[in-house]
Amino acid sequence: MRICLVGEYSGDLDEGMRNTAFYLARELSTRHQVLSSHVWSVFSPGFWKSIKSFRPQIVHYVPGPGLRSLVLVKALSLWCKDAKTVVSATHPGFSAFSRRLIPLLKPDLILCQSSQTQEMFKGFDCNTEFLPSGVDIGRFKPVSASVREELREKYGVDKGKFIALHVGHIKKGRNIQLLDEIQGEDDQVIIVGGISVGVERDVYRALGAKGCLVWTDYIENIEEIYALSDCYIFPTIRTPRSLESIEMPLSVLEAMSCNLPVITTRFGALPRVFEEGGGLYFAGREDD
Repeated sequence: MRICLVGEYSGDLDEGMRNTAFYLARELSTRHQVLSSHVWSVFSPGFWKSIKSFRPQIVHYVPGPGLRSLVLVKALSLWCKDAKTVVSATHPGFSAFSRRLIPLLKPDLILCQSSQTQEMFKGFDCNTEFLPSGVDIGRFKPVSASVREELREKYGVDKGKFIALHVGHIKKGRNIQLLDEIQGEDDQVIIVGGISVGVERDVYRALGAKGCLVWTDYIENIEEIYALSDCYIFPTIRTPRSLESIEMPLSVLEAMSCNLPVITTRFGALPRVFEEGGGLYFAGREDD
């Protein structure tokens, strides 16, 4: 099968939608012909020419979606008339007005991660399926106590402290500012934040002033940071106007795959897929 994937295919893999696009292309390429088209090249004639000559049977749009995403997918469906269109709803963002246009722009299939998003699209008579994110359990795996100590020495982390980790955007919308309350004499907060989506400097400075370790350099072997930690915290809250993570947060899955205890909000698809227990704790309030 010939599959055209439209996503973000440049820069570091430091956020969820880029990882989703990259690993979809890698895995599908083992069984199908895949053309990976960079979404930011949409205004280039080469973008449209390469897709046309590829003659895709499926056009799969990965980031978002929002109104502009659906407009682009609609244009691609007219450009490649024999192709079915698929949209991954990893990070949906629609205003009240733009939602009214969904019935005019709906693709053949929308792959949803949360119940809330799936119900919204079904309300507009869209064809949907539930497909959460995945994780490489061969890469993200538990390590021995001796390896943990070696990794702490490698990254200059105090071996005697309890390490609480968060991996994600350094933004207020991520709600990470409350992690400074955990930072203390015996506890060390580490936040690894990608810079591809920007860094809010006031959040960065405030966390650093409290003693939190805030790393913005791209860490290719991010599994080592999970391995040196004692627990993972995901404090992000979805609001009507803000969605600072894909709806099945990859960092939570990666932490769980490393057998870290996880404290998280009931974000996105998490409560749909997982029950509390076995080291997974759902927090309803900041005090929790």
